[in-house]
Amino acid sequence: MTVIGWKLFIHSVNMVLHNIPQLLRIFLLPTILTAAIVYLMVRYLFNGTLDVASGIAPLMWRIAAIGGVAMALTCWGTVSWHRYVLLEEYPKGWIPAVHMRRIGAYLLGLLKLMLVGIAVFGVLGLVSVPLISGMELFGVALVLGLAVVVLVFMYRLILILPAAALGQRLGLSQSLQKTEGAFGTLFILSSCLIGLQLIAELILYLMGDLVALAAVFQIVFGLFQGVLSISVLTTLYGYYVEKRQI
Repeated sequence: MTVIGWKLFIHSVNMVLHNIPQLLRIFLLPTILTAAIVYLMVRYLFNGTLDVASGIAPLMWRIAAIGGVAMALTCWGTVSWHRYVLLEEYPKGWIPAVHMRRIGAYLLGLLKLMLVGIAVFGVLGLVSVPLISGMELFGVALVLGLAVVVLVFMYRLILILPAAALGQRLGLSQSLQKTEGAFGTLFILSSCLIGLQLIAELILYLMGDLVALAAVFQIVFGLFQGVLSISVLTTLYGYYVEKRQI
């Protein structure tokens, strides 16, 4: 399990590093558009023109609109990446193919996972308070253990996203079936991703007062981490659903 989890992580990293030209063609335009739209909308929201007396509802609707547009643009690139890796659907030019139905299905899958996550982590939050207050340090350790179990459980559900990008039918229960017995592997994989984040945080700390360099590093690493997370989904789908070798 340890070996497989590590191999899945390395395979995902190599997927990013070995496909940089295709990666740029797929993600550059959606990323620029997402950043531009979010910037313009946030500037509009907080430039003092908002009438507070009109209530909080208009603000919430506008924020929801920002999130919806940004998420749709992100899914545009993500769907294209899944299809490039798993279907060898190569990008043509600098405008990725727009698969509206696949993007819509991907957004629906994200909504499902969000609702499940809210429910599961909500229950975890409810049981955490009495455990920590009643058992102190042991309770903290127990809650952390439960959080790991919940995190891996959520990982087992995410196969529905690449499936949506490919137009394949795969529900939450089927995703759980495909990843049955994969707890150890997914735990190692998630630990590698967390470890990579900690290394980045250490590098930022060592940069000290080099503010400009630290800002550039943070942006570059953030973009790399985002594409890596998408590549992990692609790798998991290829390994557990399509039974590809790594």
